[in-house]
Amino acid sequence: MYKRQGVASVIEIMNTLEKEKLEVNIVGTLTSQEEVGTRGAIVASNKVKPDVAIVMEGTPADDTFAQSYQMQTILKKGPMLRHLDPKMIANPRLQRFALDISKKYDIPCQDAVRTGGGTNGFAIHTSNNGVPTIVIGVPVRYPHTSNGIIAYQDYENMVKLAIAIIKELNQDIVKS
Repeated sequence: MYKRQGVASVIEIMNTLEKEKLEVNIVGTLTSQEEVGTRGAIVASNKVKPDVAIVMEGTPADDTFAQSYQMQTILKKGPMLRHLDPKMIANPRLQRFALDISKKYDIPCQDAVRTGGGTNGFAIHTSNNGVPTIVIGVPVRYPHTSNGIIAYQDYENMVKLAIAIIKELNQDIVKS
């Protein structure tokens, strides 16, 4: 299942940051049933009540079927930061913060605007009177099959980007 790299990344991020002195408290959740109404994310976001959220996921790679000028998620070009899809618009300030962090730490990433699909970000960003949310996704070729393919360097950069964002977060940024 192509969502496994999202699960692996959350575990890796939490393990990496376990002993770090951070200016924010972090909670990692692993959810299920995204494809049938984001049910797990609804429960998790109502239980945790996050101040901000970073959704880690696999996103369909479009580098084999789209025209080159339309490609937004290409293997070996870094993780994707999704600006919007039919169910969610990423929080503009948090998205800009993430893009600035990727530049600051020279972590490659791709911008994406999707005309179809959705993520757990839908359930989270509309929960608890609204939660600033972004989606970081690793491009996956052949998603929704038993053998999705990713570039491991994209996964590594997804983890690096999330860790850098979390380390840079503080209460002033969260409140803004």
